[in-house]
Amino acid sequence: MNKAKPPQAKPSKGLLVAGIVALALGGALLLLLWNPFSSSESSEAIGQSAPDFSLNDAEGRTLKLSALRGKPVLLYFSAAWCITCRPETRSLAQFYEKYRDQLQIIWISFDPFNDSVEDLREHRRLYGHPDFRYVLDSRMNPVAHRYRVRERGMILLLSPQGEILFRGVRSVGDPKFIQQLRQALVRS
Repeated sequence: MNKAKPPQAKPSKGLLVAGIVALALGGALLLLLWNPFSSSESSEAIGQSAPDFSLNDAEGRTLKLSALRGKPVLLYFSAAWCITCRPETRSLAQFYEKYRDQLQIIWISFDPFNDSVEDLREHRRLYGHPDFRYVLDSRMNPVAHRYRVRERGMILLLSPQGEILFRGVRSVGDPKFIQQLRQALVRS
């Protein structure tokens, strides 16, 4: 005797499509309300003292920001795997060649889960400058959080006294950045 299977309810294609659309719209709304990748440009920190930090560089040496006072410091937040940041890193290397005696550049990876010390060394060799200090923010990114960094390519220019002069994303060619850099170099 052949038993017939009871009919199974098939999900409606329309219901499935409506669910997918609802999820997509909900996700889009969430990104509009709270976007962790939105621009973190802000003038709020301009003129304030840069928060101090201490991290190990790619050679294992401790880098303490407050110990770098006396020259302007450029903090560049990125990740070694960031393809769109490579041209800007090359531009920073050109700035450094031109102003090496007057400027310090700190390249900070704020992706400690995907970047390693070896990745930083390779990135510096391919795109950066041999004298750049490459550092890896520790797990949970305390330095990036302190500076409200939410996207790769964030630049902070600090005066020789440690005051924040400029803050911007992918700003190496920005006339405001160039002006602030020149003024900082004159002050040092």
